[in-house]
Amino acid sequence: MICQFCNRLAKSINSNRQHEIRCKSNPAGINVKSSYGMLGKKGANQYTYGATMSDSTKQKISKTSTDYNNARWSNPANRLQQSIAMKKAVDRNPEAYSSSNRGRTKQIIIDGIKLQGQWEVDFYIWAKSQGLEPTRPTVSFEYNWNGIRSYFPDFYIKSMDLYIEVKGYETERDRAKWRDFPKDLRIIKEAEIKQIRQGCFVGL
Repeated sequence: MICQFCNRLAKSINSNRQHEIRCKSNPAGINVKSSYGMLGKKGANQYTYGATMSDSTKQKISKTSTDYNNARWSNPANRLQQSIAMKKAVDRNPEAYSSSNRGRTKQIIIDGIKLQGQWEVDFYIWAKSQGLEPTRPTVSFEYNWNGIRSYFPDFYIKSMDLYIEVKGYETERDRAKWRDFPKDLRIIKEAEIKQIRQGCFVGL
């Protein structure tokens, strides 16, 4: 296809049509100003705009966002809808929400299992040495903490039908998980980890 205004050759009818609309030789054409992105340059974005924004404008935007979130999550219907959606997501892909994908400690991969921090590594290696074959649970358990939530213990030992939680700092939320847990659960804390490291852990 050839532009009727400048005789430019186009690859397709649609390409030619778009060119003719913007063609500089078209007296009725539209003027398109190239953006920084179109020119291959780094242009303005929300961060550069934020740098020139007044403090009062930033405060207004922050307050609007806070008010919106407060209004949204203070509504029980919205919280219930979010809870249902999260449960469905966990059911569809439990591995994405297991204990191996949570926490702020360094991940260490052993036998293809993502372990969170050195304490989990210490317990896992000890359990393997005892022939216990610990695995990551793929089934969540409900507990009540400001609503119904899902809990994945750190390990499951099938031969003992026993769940393991390796825990450092204990919170009220942790205690709610353990209180509502319907299976056998053993909490491994600092004292047990020290015994494992010293080779004097009495076992599960």
